Amino acid sequence: MITKTQTIHATFVALALMLLSTTTLAANYGGLRGVPTILDKLVATDGAQALGAAVLVVDGAEALPFSLAELLGDKREELVLLAPTNTAFEKLLNLDAGTLDGMSIDDIQRELPFLLPPGLGVEDVAAVLLKHAALPRKANRFTASERALLAKGELEVADESVFPVSVGNAGIRINYETSIIEPNVFVRNGVIHFIDTVITDSED
Repeated sequence: MITKTQTIHATFVALALMLLSTTTLAANYGGLRGVPTILDKLVATDGAQALGAAVLVVDGAEALPFSLAELLGDKREELVLLAPTNTAFEKLLNLDAGTLDGMSIDDIQRELPFLLPPGLGVEDVAAVLLKHAALPRKANRFTASERALLAKGELEVADESVFPVSVGNAGIRINYETSIIEPNVFVRNGVIHFIDTVITDSED
């Protein structure tokens, strides 16, 4: 029988080789059966493949001292994820609209390092991803919903940036330029707010 330790070891080897499949991601880091985690939801959401691929690329290169996939799949965590859509990544990478349509997480994972602008590497991708995850003490409808974030007026993310939360023409905005287009996707370990623009820096 395969032990939990062996399973975790095998997962890290697969990530390092950047050959981990979408199914393996969900199986190793998913939440309780029937109660999805943030990672489970990303894997299952059409239009979020680029974000899933970016997580794998960062983990495969060991660009951070921890595994993003493991964090997003840990049912014990309390997380808020600002999840850029495929369209948001197309804008960031100056790709034609629809370029990522029909591509799987694994497809984009293989291509992403070659789509980055000159001078940018996996470490830069890691730095950007840290601007999209927050770890509050509690992430629930009362503390991390779209309305709760607006009431607080700001959100501190994993790299210690503090982004203002305000009302814009297209709805609730994060950091002035990014709109929440699908809010309040509550899961086992927090909430996902899908956004229309990848956050790359603070807008002072």
